Amino acid sequence: MNIIEAYFSEDEVQNFGFARIGKNVKIKRNVGIVGTENISIGDNVRIDDFTMFMASGEPCRIGSYVHVAAHCTIYGKAGFVMEDFSTLSPGIRLFTLSDDYSGRKLTNPLLPSEYVGGARGMVTLKRHVIIGANSVILPDLTIGEGTSVGAMSLVNKDLDPWGIFAGIPVRRLKDRKKDLLELEKRLLSEQ
Repeated sequence: MNIIEAYFSEDEVQNFGFARIGKNVKIKRNVGIVGTENISIGDNVRIDDFTMFMASGEPCRIGSYVHVAAHCTIYGKAGFVMEDFSTLSPGIRLFTLSDDYSGRKLTNPLLPSEYVGGARGMVTLKRHVIIGANSVILPDLTIGEGTSVGAMSLVNKDLDPWGIFAGIPVRRLKDRKKDLLELEKRLLSEQ
C-alpha cells in the first residue's frame, strides 16, 4: 500500500469520539483533529492529507458529501458549519477567532483569555459552497448557498448566495449557475 492512500479504517473513525459520525467517512492518517467530541460529520465525507481541525470549543458540523482537500487548517474554537456538498480546496485557512492586532490585547494562545481577544464568531459555509485554493476565511461570517470563491481570496464578510467571488478582499464578480441543483437531485434519487 502507498502511504498516500492510507485512510483510517471505519472502525478507527467510529472510535475517535466524534459527536456524530456518518457512513463512508474517509480521513487520512496524517490528519490532525483536536476536539473530536465537538465535531459531527455526515455521510460521504473525505478529509485529505495534512489537514488540521481545532474544535476545542463550540460545536462544529460537517454535512454530507463534503470534501476537505489537503493542507487545510480549520481553527474552529468558536464553531463552524460546512453544509452538504461544500468543498474546501487545498490550503484553505478558516478562522473562527483571531488575535487583536491593534495592541490593546496580548497575542497568542498560551495566555489566559482575559489578556487576549480579537474577532470571534462562527463561520458557516452553506450548501454547494466551494472555496478556491489558498484562500483565507475570517471569523464570524456566512458564505451563502451555491457561492464559489476564487483561489487566493480573502473572505472578510458575509457573501450572498449564488455568486462567484474573488480577490483580496473578495468582491462579487458575477452570478453562479444553479445547474448543479438538478445534478444533486439526480444523485440523491439514485441512492
